[in-house]
Amino acid sequence: MTDEPPDKSSDQDELNDLDRRLKAIEARKRKTHDVSGEVGANQGYQALGELLGGILGGLGLGWLSDQYLHTRPFGVIIGAILGMIVAVYAIVRSGQKK
Repeated sequence: MTDEPPDKSSDQDELNDLDRRLKAIEARKRKTHDVSGEVGANQGYQALGELLGGILGGLGLGWLSDQYLHTRPFGVIIGAILGMIVAVYAIVRSGQKK
């Protein structure tokens, strides 16, 4: 070791270099933050909502038709089937958009 005093400009250069590298690492981390799991979960919840909404909507309409037309089991059965068809169509359509 030498007894020379440390050069302040070289220390400042090293600090600036360290700061620059730290900012580059933080920028890389922000870029690589993976949100695909969140997007997949949102799409799954959307598909579940469309499926349940279609089936329950079809069952409700079938029940109403049974009440007014007095066709006891057939309205609910046909409504459930139509609700499933509509729900699957909605899920496929929303899946193709993304």
